[in-house]
Amino acid sequence: MKTLKSDFKRKIVEFIFAITISIILVLMGTYYFSGFIFIYPLPFIILGFMNDRNHALLALILSSLSIGLMLDMLSGILILVLFAPLCISLIHTMKMRKNSFIILSVSTLALLFSIIIMATITKNMTGTSLVNRLADLSNQSINYWINTLKELGSSNYEISKARELMEERFEYVILIVPALTMIFSFIISYVNYLFAALSLRRLGYGIVSIPRFSKFKLPNNILLGTVVMFLGAFVIKQLQLFYYEAILVNLTAIVSFLFLTQGLAVIDYKLKARKIRVIPRLLIVLFLVLPLSGFLPFIGILDTIFDFRGFRRRV
Repeated sequence: MKTLKSDFKRKIVEFIFAITISIILVLMGTYYFSGFIFIYPLPFIILGFMNDRNHALLALILSSLSIGLMLDMLSGILILVLFAPLCISLIHTMKMRKNSFIILSVSTLALLFSIIIMATITKNMTGTSLVNRLADLSNQSINYWINTLKELGSSNYEISKARELMEERFEYVILIVPALTMIFSFIISYVNYLFAALSLRRLGYGIVSIPRFSKFKLPNNILLGTVVMFLGAFVIKQLQLFYYEAILVNLTAIVSFLFLTQGLAVIDYKLKARKIRVIPRLLIVLFLVLPLSGFLPFIGILDTIFDFRGFRRRV
């Protein structure tokens, strides 16, 4: 009886602690650094793994309600819509002991679905879509820089070329919004999964599959899948079907990001094998590797073919 009572108290303390930490993260993200908001799901993922999904979901609902009362109710609703599927998917796949690739794939799709729902709610409430807001923002930015160039005494030719270049850049960014959304979903899912796995291991839970960046690896058949996708996009282009240009550009952006990530993972693995610590590795990547980022996707492609890290030989 005493054990049951102490176990109940422990769960209550963990429940309140998760809600408190999550609210602090949102407040810090609102008033100091917005990046804190993206690890908002972390306390609930840890709570759900230690107990169950219902505990985590109830804590998330109460936390969102509290945030709604502190800030505004719309913010609370949007946070709940955005992060609930991510929390549930990570808790479920981690408890099922799935491998890192499946956990990341499922959680990324869950977050992507949440973003689409959140964008739909926002559009219905405000009457303006995300793309329209980005277009307005790009126009404001272009006008600001054109006025700045005029004040600096630039010639009409220079101003015309600058406007043309900025319009092309902003059009490209707006065109790849779907790809950027998927990339954003992947990064947020990875960060929460990594921090949750490391935290749970420190708490004594047997987390086998920790997504070490140096061990990031795309499926062996990714090259075949990529060729098939590009062939499909090429057929759509030749037949002049729906949005073929947007499909091709977004597909290129996503594939480039995936192989760039694998290329970075290869560099990180090799630096780690030389016993270089985390901070020096980050500095090397930032100041030496990223300036040559155009070559990183090729490293990722070559690693898929030749297995530079020897992962296939260990199976």
